[in-house]
Amino acid sequence: MVSPEKSNYGEFIYIGVGTNLGDRMAHIRQAIEELTLISIDIIRTSSVYETEAWGFESNNLFLNTVFECVSSLNPPDCLKALQLVEKKMGRKKSLNGEYESRIIDLDILLFKDQQIQLPELTIPHPYITERQFVIAPMQELTGSFFFHSLGSDFDELKTKFKNAKNPFVVYNPPLINQ
Repeated sequence: MVSPEKSNYGEFIYIGVGTNLGDRMAHIRQAIEELTLISIDIIRTSSVYETEAWGFESNNLFLNTVFECVSSLNPPDCLKALQLVEKKMGRKKSLNGEYESRIIDLDILLFKDQQIQLPELTIPHPYITERQFVIAPMQELTGSFFFHSLGSDFDELKTKFKNAKNPFVVYNPPLINQ
């Protein structure tokens, strides 16, 4: 396995993970296992944060984390692999395209510090700077590393949520920290 060094952060793939149905921690652990089976190696995870739904109303709180990964897959194939894992785990896509509760959600947040604009994929993730449940775990993993694709680092991005009404609660320590 690769040991993360600050100089290497721009070479990793960062995958946002969310779940708010069923045994949420079991879903995160299953996602780790499934990704490993499809040639996406997880180097580290952030802590797991319990958060409210974003973009829709739900009575079920989410667990969110970020996986720091390496893979030989290209971005479109990585997206397809994540979608296959979601489907295998029982995620059903919304018919109307709106946000809803889900067993698992796997999003490519950053891919080797590249900017990618394809019809099916935008990297960095279009909402990466708007979601505290992404910024907090990314800051935990990468701190002040400057991502050229974002034009920022996560220490700086985290300051915009300094006075947020609902601070996130760390639910669990990192699952993988090599």
